[in-house]
Amino acid sequence: KVLAGKVLDFEFCSAENFPIVDWIDSLSLRPLFMINLPYYPDLMKEFYANFGFSTSVTLSTSMNGKPILMNYATLGSILDIPCDGTRLWSNRTWIEDDRFSKEECVQLLFGEHAQPIDKMYSRNLPLHYRFLHRVVATHVLPKSGGFDEVTHMEAFTMFHIVTGKRINIPLLIMNHMKGIHSRDHSRLAYGNVITKILMHFEIELEEEVHHALQRADTLGKGTLGRMGFKRHKR
Repeated sequence: KVLAGKVLDFEFCSAENFPIVDWIDSLSLRPLFMINLPYYPDLMKEFYANFGFSTSVTLSTSMNGKPILMNYATLGSILDIPCDGTRLWSNRTWIEDDRFSKEECVQLLFGEHAQPIDKMYSRNLPLHYRFLHRVVATHVLPKSGGFDEVTHMEAFTMFHIVTGKRINIPLLIMNHMKGIHSRDHSRLAYGNVITKILMHFEIELEEEVHHALQRADTLGKGTLGRMGFKRHKR
C-alpha cells in the first residue's frame, strides 16, 4: 500500500490570511509543499525494497539496476529547499538537547497548562496549529491510520516551523524513510517526492503505471472545513 502525496493550497491559505504561509515561506520551504507530480506505486516499492545506508547521512537504493545515492544536501537540492538548521532525530521519545525545551514546545502548541508527560492529540490544538499538524503529517513525516495523535517528532517539527527556527527537513525525510523501510507492512510514503528524486536521477518513467494527484489530495478549504473553519463572508 502506498500513500498519495498532498499539495498545500497556498492561494486559499493566503486569501484567508492563514499564518502557515508566512511560517513556511520564512524557512524557504514552499517548494516542498507545492510538488504536484504523479506517483508510481511499483517504482515506490522498488525504491524502498532496495534501500541501503552506507552512513547515517547517506541513503542508497537502485532502480532498474541504476544506483541512486543521496545525502541530505542532495535531497535538499532536488526538492529546492534548504539543508541547514537543527539536525536532530528521535523515533519514539522527545529530543534530548540543551537547545530544546519540550515544556516550551508543548505549551506553545497546546497552551500554557499543557505538560509534556501527556499524550498529545490534534483535537486539542488551536485551528492554525491543527492545520499545520496535518501538513507536517502529510508532507514532512507522512503517516497513515489517522491524524488524531501528535507524535513527539511532529510536535518538535511544528515548534521549529511556528517559531521560525531552522530545521533540517531533508534529514527528517530521510530518517522517516528509513523508519518506513524498517517496519513490516508500512504504508509507503513520499510518492511525489520519490517521483522528483527519480526524475533527478533520470530514471525512465514513461512506461510505468502512475496516478496523478486528485482534488482530494489538496490541503485547503475542504480540510479546514472538516476541522470546523468557517470562511468569512467578504
